[in-house]
Amino acid sequence: MIEALNNILIYISSIFLSVNVLTIEANNTDYEDSIPTKIVSDIEVEEIQESLVPVKNQTYTNTTDWWKYPSNIKAVTRDGNDLLVLVNKEYKLPSTFVPSGLVKVTDAVIRNGDKYYLRSILINDLRNLVTAATADGIDLCVISAYRSYATQTSTYNYWVQYNGGDTDAADRISARPGHSQHQLGTAIDFSSKEVSDSIGTRFNQTKASAWLQSNAYKYGFVISFPYGYERITGFSYESWHYRYIGVENAQEMKNKGQILEIYLEGKNP
Repeated sequence: MIEALNNILIYISSIFLSVNVLTIEANNTDYEDSIPTKIVSDIEVEEIQESLVPVKNQTYTNTTDWWKYPSNIKAVTRDGNDLLVLVNKEYKLPSTFVPSGLVKVTDAVIRNGDKYYLRSILINDLRNLVTAATADGIDLCVISAYRSYATQTSTYNYWVQYNGGDTDAADRISARPGHSQHQLGTAIDFSSKEVSDSIGTRFNQTKASAWLQSNAYKYGFVISFPYGYERITGFSYESWHYRYIGVENAQEMKNKGQILEIYLEGKNP
């Protein structure tokens, strides 16, 4: 019961800090060199229910400062091109890392794909995911994908400035450069026509979000920052942010009842 109350309080606090979130303007064709240009504000907050299997036999330090970075930042223990590399607030990618096999996603794979780049290793599975979603009457689009170290620097600095220089507020909703999964070229932010191709708490309640929660793992994509696990992931709940780890790995993670952070910790001793 105490655990549940803690998670609820964390979620409520994170909503107030992340209610204003980034969307990309439709005419922005070069996200790699872009800076966030449009803010969606006054988004209605609704209660979220997520069907994640509880993590068992794990112990964590419960702290109110769940968004903080540790004082000892370490280099990633796997190559950045490894689908199971752990990138988080403790483990950082080099500023020089650029993923191999970056390709334009294209609109033939997913709506808005012509504007973004991802690694070629996931394109077929992404296409299959979108095809299955479409068959179920679900609209999906991409609104963020690969970001370079330099782009992430600009993105993070934007959120610091937007929050009046408050790095604690920025750290809840945006990764510092080197700590972003987007630099891997295997992370994707989804949206839908249901919310006018924006991201934010409105997406949580969409049919697209529900479909992804139930089906994305079948195609190798798993949610990175699930509801109620902020003190483990270090980031506010993001229903739109998924990372590709491969179909077999995603199935194994689901079978173990783990969230991505815990699954990857087990793969990165």
